[in-house]
Amino acid sequence: MRIIQNPDDIMKNHLLVSIMFNRLAKRRGSMGQKELIVALILGLMVVGGSVTTFVIMTSDDQYDGDDEATDPGDENNSGSTGDTNGDQPPRISVWNITRDWNGEKPLIHGVAFDEDLANITVNMVVYDENMTPASLSTITFEVNPGDGTWSVEFPLSEPGHWIIKIAAMDALSQTSNLTSAHLITNPPTEELVEIMFLWTQPEENSSVGILSGLLTHNFLETCSVIYSPVGQTPLATLVNNSNGEYRFEIDVNTTNTSGHIIADCGLFIDFMPVAINVDLPIQVEPEDDDSDGIINDVDDCPDTPGGEPVYSDGCSDSQRDSDGDGIFDDVDQCPNTPSGQAVDTDGCADSQKDSDGDGISNALDLCPSTPVGESVDADGCADSQKDGDGDGVSDDIDQCLDTPLGDTVGADGCTIPDWTPEDSWLCTDGQEQWVRDWNEQEYGSGKANNNGASSSGASDDNAGPWFECQVSVTVQSGIMVVDSNGIPNHDFLSTLGCCADEMDYTAQITLNPVNDTTGGHTTTDCPASAGRWECAPDRGAVALAVDGVPMFGPEEGPGGDAVALHFSYFDEDRQPIEIGWCTGHSAGPNGYHYHYDAQCIHWEPEVGEDMSDYDISKLSSSEHSPIIGWAWDGYPVYGMYGYDDDGSTIRAITSSYAIERTQEGGDQGYNGIDDWNYVAGLGDLDECNGRWGPTPEYPDGIYHYVSSPMSGSPSLVTNTDGVNVAMIGFPYFLLCYHGVADIDGQDVGGGQGGGPGPPPQMMHASIGMYSLSPMEYGGTETFNPLSFVNFLDFAILLIVVIGITVVAQRLPWELPRKPSTEPR
Repeated sequence: MRIIQNPDDIMKNHLLVSIMFNRLAKRRGSMGQKELIVALILGLMVVGGSVTTFVIMTSDDQYDGDDEATDPGDENNSGSTGDTNGDQPPRISVWNITRDWNGEKPLIHGVAFDEDLANITVNMVVYDENMTPASLSTITFEVNPGDGTWSVEFPLSEPGHWIIKIAAMDALSQTSNLTSAHLITNPPTEELVEIMFLWTQPEENSSVGILSGLLTHNFLETCSVIYSPVGQTPLATLVNNSNGEYRFEIDVNTTNTSGHIIADCGLFIDFMPVAINVDLPIQVEPEDDDSDGIINDVDDCPDTPGGEPVYSDGCSDSQRDSDGDGIFDDVDQCPNTPSGQAVDTDGCADSQKDSDGDGISNALDLCPSTPVGESVDADGCADSQKDGDGDGVSDDIDQCLDTPLGDTVGADGCTIPDWTPEDSWLCTDGQEQWVRDWNEQEYGSGKANNNGASSSGASDDNAGPWFECQVSVTVQSGIMVVDSNGIPNHDFLSTLGCCADEMDYTAQITLNPVNDTTGGHTTTDCPASAGRWECAPDRGAVALAVDGVPMFGPEEGPGGDAVALHFSYFDEDRQPIEIGWCTGHSAGPNGYHYHYDAQCIHWEPEVGEDMSDYDISKLSSSEHSPIIGWAWDGYPVYGMYGYDDDGSTIRAITSSYAIERTQEGGDQGYNGIDDWNYVAGLGDLDECNGRWGPTPEYPDGIYHYVSSPMSGSPSLVTNTDGVNVAMIGFPYFLLCYHGVADIDGQDVGGGQGGGPGPPPQMMHASIGMYSLSPMEYGGTETFNPLSFVNFLDFAILLIVVIGITVVAQRLPWELPRKPSTEPR
C-alpha cells in the first residue's frame, strides 16, 4: 500500500513546528521545565508524523506553470478551522514576481489577515522548479501590526524559477493554509566576447614586445585571457574589469610569436572561449592598406588611423557607431542611446543625462538645477523649486501651502491679514436675525420672558417675544469702545434667573495691550498666579463676548463652580443654579451672560437643528477657532482649537487645572475656585488660562486666552450619576489678567449673587443642556423633581433660614462660604 501525502501538508507541518520552536525560544524564560518538555515532544510528534506519513510524491504535485498566488479572500485560505473564543485562524497572501536579474536579492511582498496582527509569525521555505529545497533554513519573520503587510528579502539573487511556500501562525497557534508563489528571475543578456589586439615591436636592444588590446563584454569581471603560443605553455594575464584592457610582455627570443589569443567570458551562460590566430610580428603586406593587421579582403574599415586597436572586422572605436546616434564609439559617453533620440556632442540623449544628479533624467526633469542633496518628486523638482499655491514663496519654506490665489503673503507664505480687532465683533450692522428666549418651553408658563418685542417681522409674528443682538464699536485714542444691549446672537434660555432683558453695556478695551510687570496683586481668587497677575472677578464679567454678552468667572451665586455643577460634579444644597443653552443664563435684572464655552456664537445649526442641539462636538476641529471675546486687558479670547507647537497643526487646546476629586477627598467644585489646582504643563495653558503663539489674526504671535472646555488631566471624574467623565477645563475663560486690565472702567452690569431660587415646581437637578458632556458619550441626564411645597411652607422656611443666618453672624466662628455679593 502506498501512503501519499501532499508535500504542501508536509511543508505546513514543518513551518508550524518552526513557528512553535521560535515562540518557545522567546518564552522559555517564563516556562517551567515540564511545560518546555511537553511542548518539545508535541513539536517532534508533528515532525515525525509528517515524515513517516510521506512515502512517495506523485508527479501531480509538480508545478505545472499555471498556479497563482493564493487569494487572501478565499475562505479556504485558513489552516485551523476551529473558532477559539471567536478568534479565526490567520490568512496570508504572497504575490508572484517576474523580474530581470540585477545582481540584487529581490523583496517578496504579501499581506496577512488576523484579529491580532501584532502576534502573527510567518515562515517561508524556498524550492527550485524541481521542488528541491533551495535554502538551507526556514525564513521566519513578522508582519506590519498596523495593516498586515509584510516584505522579506529573498535569500537568492541568481536567475531561475523559484517556488515559495509560506504559512502564518497567530498567538493561539492557529495556522493558515500553506500558500505558494513563484519568483522568476530572468538572466541578463550576454553576448560573445570580442577581442581587440595591438602588437608593439621590441625596442632597440630589447627582445620584449608588447601584445595588448581590449575585450568587449557585458560582464568584464568574468573575463579571462591567455596567449597560447604554438607548442608552448600558455601565458596568462589580468583583465581590467573597468575597461577590458589586457597586456602581455612577450620575449620573442623565448616565446613563439605564432599562436592564439583566447578569451573566456560569461556570468550565467557558459560560452565556448573565443580565439584569434596571430602571427607576431605582424607583417605589413600590401593587402592591408591601413596596417591594422586585418587584410583588405575582410577589413570593413580599410582606413583605420595608425596605432588604433581594431576588432576582428578591422574597425576601431573611432570608426564604429554602435548605437547609431552619429557619435563614434571612441568619444561616445553614452554607448546605448535609444534609437531616434537626439544627442549632444558626447553622444548622450536627455534620457541618459542627469545634469543635477537628482536621479531624474534630463528628459523628464522639469527642474534641471536642483540643489545638491535635496529630495525631489517624480518631476525632478525639490520643494525649494516648487510653489504649489503660486504665492511667490517656495514650498520648502511656505508655512501655508494652500494660500488662496491673489492673497498678499509674508516671508513665510501665509496671508497677511487684512484685519483689525474691530472686525471681530458681531451684530454691528443692525441686520441681525431675531432671537428668542425659549424659557417658557423649557420651564413652563411661569417662566416666560416677555421683555422682548412682540413682533420680529418674521414669518411667525406670534411666536415672540423677540430680541435682537445689537453691538456698536468705535475707536477712541487706541481704545475700542463697545456698546451693546447684552442680547446674544442666538436663541437662549434665561433658566431659573428669568428673565433676560436688553441692557445698556459699555466696555472699553485697549488696542495696545501691555503685559503686567507690576506684581504684588492679591491672590484670593487666583492663588496660582502668586501675585504676578491681577485676579479676574470670580463671579462677575471677566471679558466681553463678540456678540456683546458678558463672559463671567467660574463661580455661581452660592460660591460653587457653576460649570462643575452644570456637569453634575456635585450636588448644590444652597441655591438651585442652572445653565442653559451654550452654557449661558440670565441673572435676572443683571442680564444674560456666559459661564463656559460660548463658541456657539460662531456655530450655524444644520437643517433641522436649533440652538438646543449645540454641542462642542459639532465644532470644526480642522481649522483654528475664531476670536469669541476680548478680555479687559485687551488680549483676545479664542475658541478651543488652536495651533500645535509647529504653528500649523490644529488640535484642541487644554487647561492646566485639575479638580480635587471626591475619591481623593475633594469636593469637586462645591467650593468653587478653591477646589481646583494649577499643574504647570498638565495642559497647554498657563495659570491665567492663556498662551503666547501665532493665530490667523496675529501670525507673528500674541498672548491670548482660550475657551477651554477640556482639561489636560487624564484623570476621570465620577459625577453624581456615578458615571466617569473627562475633566472639564477650569477656569473656562480666564482666571487672571496677563496684561494690565481696566476692570473698573467696564460698565457691563453687576455680578451674579444669591437669590430666592426657582418656584417649587422648578426645584430639580441641573438640566444638561449639552447633548453630550465633555468626552462622555452615551450618558443620560437624570431629573429628580422634589415634592410640591406651598407658599406658606416656603415663607416659614425662609424666615427660619434668615434667623439662623443672623445668629450665626453673631457667633465667634468663620463661615466656610464666602458671602454672596451679586443679586440674581
